[in-house]
Amino acid sequence: MRFWFALAGLLLPLPSLAGPQDVWAIDPQASSLTFNVAQLGSIVSGRFPSWTGEIVLDPDSPAAARIDIHIDMRQATTNNRDVDTLMRGPSFFDAGKFPKARFVATSISGSGGSYEARGQLTIRNVTRDAALPFTLAITDDSAKPGQLLASAYGRIIIKRLDYGVGQNEWAATGQVANEVTVDLKIVAGRAK
Repeated sequence: MRFWFALAGLLLPLPSLAGPQDVWAIDPQASSLTFNVAQLGSIVSGRFPSWTGEIVLDPDSPAAARIDIHIDMRQATTNNRDVDTLMRGPSFFDAGKFPKARFVATSISGSGGSYEARGQLTIRNVTRDAALPFTLAITDDSAKPGQLLASAYGRIIIKRLDYGVGQNEWAATGQVANEVTVDLKIVAGRAK
């Protein structure tokens, strides 16, 4: 009889214990990935409404962190149909051929709420080193007892031509600037 109890105990799932290496669950409604670029002296703003990420980050041990963000370039929008069609087309993102962009951190450093993720950014199948400075605040989630709530804000300025974003007549910077500012806001939660 004891054998059956022991076997049942082994087969029953064990409760998972949360820890600093658990994945943070990104809240897509509260998070955003946006961009700004100058075009003919005016700022064009847009967003990437469809992106996902796997983030493992303990502020006490940033060297053990993992960040992997996937961006659906087919959904990039400025809320202007003509601009969106051009931006997603072959001259810029070529989203039909290169539907995803990706940032993978290879190292994270910092403390006291200020960090930097260094890694590889891939756009249009071109991969370059990139550094994303960000701030991070982690608090108890008052709406969900036993949970932590993280808020991170980062900004990176990339040169679009380094990634082949801007082909043919768009390879010049007279109409569209080479520098693009990308802002990242992540709100995520996990168990304590």
